[in-house]
Amino acid sequence: MEAKFDNREFSQEEKTEENENRGEERGRQNILSVFDENPEIADSEKLPISESLKVLRYRTLKKNVSLGWWSAVVLLEDHKKKQICYYRWKKKNNRWSRDKKLPIRSCKDWQTLKEAVESFLKELE
Repeated sequence: MEAKFDNREFSQEEKTEENENRGEERGRQNILSVFDENPEIADSEKLPISESLKVLRYRTLKKNVSLGWWSAVVLLEDHKKKQICYYRWKKKNNRWSRDKKLPIRSCKDWQTLKEAVESFLKELE
């Protein structure tokens, strides 16, 4: 599946490669855009994250513009420390505002969260 950004079309492989290349350049230039790695998202709407955070990669999980909800997992750098965050935004007054943020700052954080979630999964069957 191809996505269109800034009147250019990129395959999923090209989007991932472009994100990696741009990530390498971020140290020199913090104004580059990062493409959504979800092949089902074909818009070029800018990720609504604070300019003070350096977005390295992201993937939209769900986006419903008509209902005004957007969720994504984002690899970012804050004060030279990397973290993975789950974000959920709500569109209010034609502007995305953060509704939820769940940061994962270490493999230990992830393991703790993963084990807790997995312990409840059998309840969904």
